[in-house]
Amino acid sequence: MRYGTGRRVTQPRPMSTVPQPPNILVFFTDQQRWDSAGCYGNPMGLTPNLDRLAARGVRFEHAFTCQPVCAPARACVQSGQYASSHGVFRNGIRFPVGVPTLARSLNAAGYETGYIGKWHLGTAGTEAIPREDRGGYEGFWEAADLLEFTSQPTHGRMFDADGQPIEWQDRYRVDFLTDRAETFVRRERSRPFFLFLSYLEPHQQNDLDHRFIAPEGYARRFADPWVPGDLQGRPGN
Repeated sequence: MRYGTGRRVTQPRPMSTVPQPPNILVFFTDQQRWDSAGCYGNPMGLTPNLDRLAARGVRFEHAFTCQPVCAPARACVQSGQYASSHGVFRNGIRFPVGVPTLARSLNAAGYETGYIGKWHLGTAGTEAIPREDRGGYEGFWEAADLLEFTSQPTHGRMFDADGQPIEWQDRYRVDFLTDRAETFVRRERSRPFFLFLSYLEPHQQNDLDHRFIAPEGYARRFADPWVPGDLQGRPGN
């Protein structure tokens, strides 16, 4: 813009607004059928919170796992690779150190990475998982390799980032893990976070004759459950 003096005046440019990276929270359940959620047609009212998330976000109608077994499937999720690439083709194989993972990629992007719950990608069994076997999760860590053997539905233990036990009593396992996730999310921080929250439920309790242990009151509330069509007429229904 020019004025009569011949002096050139430039208008200031508006400051560019750079969007802040989003926080990322992954809820990971174990052996949960798609039709156990209300947003996929289950009429029992089991998943009101997940249903609200689905109503506000994206609900996938087609999703498939590339591995039907626990550790291989988990390794695929963490690495984005097939089992033929990451090498964990069955349970009991250690997740290779140095494989590119979600956590390593997000660490490099400036995120605080955290993990809570069942890992099942190492060979630690019921002991603390060594730092080098944690798939690059460098921040908040409260986990057990085989959570179904270090805990029961209402008590148990996991291990923190220093390998020290974290124990709980008289608290449903899902609720305890959720409490720990809430503690992490509410922390003050100067950078975005990525938290992977890995529940054991609805996986059965292995050392209790493979029974499914629900929260108190659920057996009475769902004494006459809805049964999906492909399970009708089968033993236990």
